[in-house]
Amino acid sequence: MTERLKPTCPNCDSTRLKPVTFKETFTPRGQQVVVTLLGMKCQACGHEAGTWDQHDENLKRLAARKAAYGGLLMGEEIVALRQRYGLTQQAAAKIFGKGKIAFSRYENEASYPDDGTTLMLQAAIEMPVFIKWLADRAGVELPLWKQRTKDDAAARGALRAASPVEAAPPRAFKNSASRAKPRGKTAHAAG
Repeated sequence: MTERLKPTCPNCDSTRLKPVTFKETFTPRGQQVVVTLLGMKCQACGHEAGTWDQHDENLKRLAARKAAYGGLLMGEEIVALRQRYGLTQQAAAKIFGKGKIAFSRYENEASYPDDGTTLMLQAAIEMPVFIKWLADRAGVELPLWKQRTKDDAAARGALRAASPVEAAPPRAFKNSASRAKPRGKTAHAAG
């Protein structure tokens, strides 16, 4: 490989990059979850970065840790919910009845939401109208609510358009003479 085609350090433009691994530790409910992540270290200046392939692999590795969380939400799931509706961390805390820095701690996994808050967050993720209901009661505007409801409606329409046409229900018999006679004994009215 020529020197020109090698990846370069974003800090000093050196091509002397060495693959490295590092460990990220999470502690949901006191259980240690260690994820080994990939990166590159510049041998010239010591700057650490990564390639796009390493980034994609790191995302897969981070997502795989969900199995060890026992129903807890990962920080990135909480960030995604908040950003989906254009909320600041403080606004999200007000909606869910938490302190000003709670969402910063949840998103960085410095702490984890209690069971009740986790349930409300999961409900808000799965049922968007729930976060709207909570926000209205807390007096907090959801800046991206209208856009998200349009997005959701468009997605539902696309799904309906992509699904196969359902088969027509069976046609009813025109007269009783064409119906099959029941098998076995039948009761007759006494007369």
